[in-house]
Amino acid sequence: MKNILIPTTLQSDTFNAVKTAIKSSNGKPSQLILMLLADIPDTFSSASLLRNINQGLSATQENILEMCRKITLESENCSLKIHHQYGISSPLFKNLMEHFTIGLTIITPSFKSSKKKINTYCVQIISNSKCPILHTNTNFEEEAFSQALYIKNSDSSLHAEDLQAYVNTFLSLKIVSETKTNETEPFLTDTISKNNINILIETRKPKKLKLIKNKKVTINETLGLPVLSLYEEIS
Repeated sequence: MKNILIPTTLQSDTFNAVKTAIKSSNGKPSQLILMLLADIPDTFSSASLLRNINQGLSATQENILEMCRKITLESENCSLKIHHQYGISSPLFKNLMEHFTIGLTIITPSFKSSKKKINTYCVQIISNSKCPILHTNTNFEEEAFSQALYIKNSDSSLHAEDLQAYVNTFLSLKIVSETKTNETEPFLTDTISKNNINILIETRKPKKLKLIKNKKVTINETLGLPVLSLYEEIS
């Protein structure tokens, strides 16, 4: 397992994301990078720039950060790094992924639903990257995964057997069933129940970056399970 990136606004779901990252490391040495994003202040004054950049964290955020530090220390094999990122772009994000040797990115509901434009834009940039993405859901409590359902896009040529070996390079789970995105929600819910599914797998292709005004309901919000999103061009 390579290192794990968790972009965050330091809400309560960050704690579960850190616990999941530790489980995903499978006891191997791994660094967890909590990335906090901020816009670069629009000012020509260096003093004003420093004042805006050094705004600090709230008491709640400090508590969550301390909890994350504590559980990481208890893991023995994982370390925690806080990365403050001012401004974001596709080339910059690519350099960050290479610099920190990221093998998995975990996106929490609080970060995805953030109203800050830079966080919304960052989610799009991450989605266009080739790195595996784990989307957690609002009521997420699961820390380890075992049974996966692969929801295949209609235009995808990848089958469950194509994904299994690749998935096992960073997560220990078994793809036990495969279905299509056009299946109805009751059918998917029944499949999930019968096969004891605790994680969904989907593939994605790059999309044009744009400002999204109305966010669509995602599959993990609909079905109430975490989703592992894999870039379509898997080598």
